[in-house]
Amino acid sequence: MSERSPLRWSRSDAVITRCVLVIGLVFAGLATLYALVWITPLLPAGGGVPINAITVPIPDGVPDTAPPVSTADADHTVEAAGTMTLVFHDPTTAQRLLLVLPSLLAMIATLVVMAGLLGIVRSLDAGDPFVRANVRRLRIIAFTVLLGAILVPVVEMFRNDVLTAAALGSGTLEASVVLVGEGGIRFTFVFVGLLLAGLAEIFRRGTLMRDDVQGLV
Repeated sequence: MSERSPLRWSRSDAVITRCVLVIGLVFAGLATLYALVWITPLLPAGGGVPINAITVPIPDGVPDTAPPVSTADADHTVEAAGTMTLVFHDPTTAQRLLLVLPSLLAMIATLVVMAGLLGIVRSLDAGDPFVRANVRRLRIIAFTVLLGAILVPVVEMFRNDVLTAAALGSGTLEASVVLVGEGGIRFTFVFVGLLLAGLAEIFRRGTLMRDDVQGLV
């Protein structure tokens, strides 16, 4: 009697994975719906989930003071964080859209990725993962991850510049583009997207090999 491989995809694995993905889709869908409704004046700006505030770097010309706290001795000092939080108590519809736009794009990308993974899990459960549909799903997932890794930070930086100019009454935008570091492009997701693109190519070749084998039978 052969022992069951610990890496074998079982029926229980498929059920658990499906449940996790469906629950994730439900929560991501509800969060997306909440964000879309919050853009309209139907919901209060600071009610429920507070998304009417952004944290941005302190612009040039604004005093960068340390928090009003004292330390135990001279061996310790407190420095300012270099950021400030802007709270919009009565934002316009356009400002509401800008406030939630980065999160909204990220949630839409999450929905696309989870929906694609759910389709792949269903094909695994059917015992035939090397199908053209999975190649298409993996390509869509890879493109979504790559696009989100680049687009979301860029939109967030643009959002911060526009809302900071509006809140401080400067009237001018300071284009702050950060490619590397905090607030920059998510290179981890770029790497994951490239790996998924490579996996899609593996599935494409596996599908072609399977079609060739079936043609010989």
